[in-house]
Amino acid sequence: MNEYTADKRYGITKCLCSSLSSKGQAVVEFTLVFVLLLVILWIPADFGLAFLSGQLAQSAAREGARIASAEANYAAQVGTCTIPACYSLTPNDNILRQTALRISSALLQNAQITLATDTTGGTCMTKVQVTVQGTYNFFFYRLLRLIGIGAGLNTNSTSITRVTKMRWEHQC
Repeated sequence: MNEYTADKRYGITKCLCSSLSSKGQAVVEFTLVFVLLLVILWIPADFGLAFLSGQLAQSAAREGARIASAEANYAAQVGTCTIPACYSLTPNDNILRQTALRISSALLQNAQITLATDTTGGTCMTKVQVTVQGTYNFFFYRLLRLIGIGAGLNTNSTSITRVTKMRWEHQC
């Protein structure tokens, strides 16, 4: 008894028999290709979010320095705060609070904002310095570590620090 007669006896033709054996193969191929496509698309998106976090930190530091350079009594607000504690500072025009409002706490978790005075410029050249420092956690590498790939790599996060100095307007 050959294959054709055995298939014919059960009512299955050769075309249907060959398509039954390739259905599982297509599902496996689709699964493998889909995972690779996710990896190829997610890595650039993750690095793009890290770049965006750096840009947001730079923008927040610049805005904080602009506000501080125009503030007559900024010296009373010199200090450091960590997000989310910065959001509750009073009054509402507090320099550290206004800087914190310009940072995405979802991207830069526990970001630290520092307002300081830089007097290295000499007479009438006092500068305000705003530093925004935070850590961006890469999602994709945490996912790889979760499934056991790259356990020895230290690529889970990167530190982002942005510093802006501006001349204080209320001097000399």
